[in-house]
Order: sequence, then C-alpha cells, then structure tokens
Amino acid sequence: MIRLIGHALLAFVLSAGLARADGEYLQFDLGPTDSTAVGSFERDGISTGAVWSRYTDGGSLGFSTSLSRQLSLGGRPVTLRYGPSLRYDGDVRLGAKIVAENYTSTDWGGVFVIGEINSIDWSYFSMIEASRNPAGQSLALVATGDDTGYAEQSLVVAKTISGSDWRIRAGYRLQAREVFVGAALNTF
Repeated sequence: MIRLIGHALLAFVLSAGLARADGEYLQFDLGPTDSTAVGSFERDGISTGAVWSRYTDGGSLGFSTSLSRQLSLGGRPVTLRYGPSLRYDGDVRLGAKIVAENYTSTDWGGVFVIGEINSIDWSYFSMIEASRNPAGQSLALVATGDDTGYAEQSLVVAKTISGSDWRIRAGYRLQAREVFVGAALNTF
C-alpha cells in the first residue's frame, strides 16, 4: 500500500505545478474532555504543520511537512499536499499524509472543502465550510476518525473579529455531546 501511495505521489509531483498560497493558520479549541491546537504555515509550495490534542484517555502530538501542487479536477482548482508525518502518543510513529482542498468564491462569500488521509492509524479529517462576506460568519461540518474505532462529527460556527484575520469559534461534537470554544487565525 505504501508503494502505491508513493507512486501516486510521484505522478502528481511530475504532472502538476507548484502551488503558491503562502500563509499561516493557527487554531485552538477548548472543550470539557478534548482540546486541540493546530498550527501550519506554507511558503513557496512547502507546508509544515503541527497538531496537539488532549483527550480523556491521553493525548498526542503530530508533525507533518508536505509539498503543494495545484491541479484542475473537473475544471475546479484543487490544491494537493503530500508528504511525511510523525505522531507521538507514547510511541513515535511515522507515516504519510495526503490532503486535497478547494476554495470556491460565491457572490455571498465562499465554500472551502478539505479532505485529509494519514497512514498513521489511517486517520482522516474532512470539512466543508461556508463563509458569508462581508459579515465574516461561517458554518462548518467536520468529520474525523481513524481505524482504531475513533469517529467524531462536529458543527462549528465562527465569526471574524473586527475585519481581522482572527475568528472566534464555537462548536458541538455530536458523538461526545459537548460544546467547545476556540479561536483561529487564517492568513491564507
């Protein structure tokens, strides 16, 4: 399976142009049984990211570095990121990650879609977020999980703070049945 992923990634490297969407993303969410911090930045088609999670049974820390490529699928621009990943949750584990994302502008705002698969525990993350401009409001549906049996879906609302790149966030985790609050910075 890893060889297949490697060949697919090599094909994308050879066939797609380097994406140029430099920016930073920071997020922190705090809930009664689960807290998460995310940080990533991209420069000249290379992304680096970290994710810290604390949950009832423990926690984990993950890192990744990836190349970004711009593709066109069905006439829509899609950014593909892929590269190695590392997770520490008592043991150090290495893997590979692939991410596809798209932002589509609309006359009322925009829609952002992202999907991610990581070979460590075959974890996944997917989100669709609709944002309304100039009000700076957004609504997101998020699904996460892995092959260990973990699965969670969340609804998240956010509001831009005074026209800045910062947003306040509030959400509800459907399986955990808990509310969380947070903040995010997005300069992409």
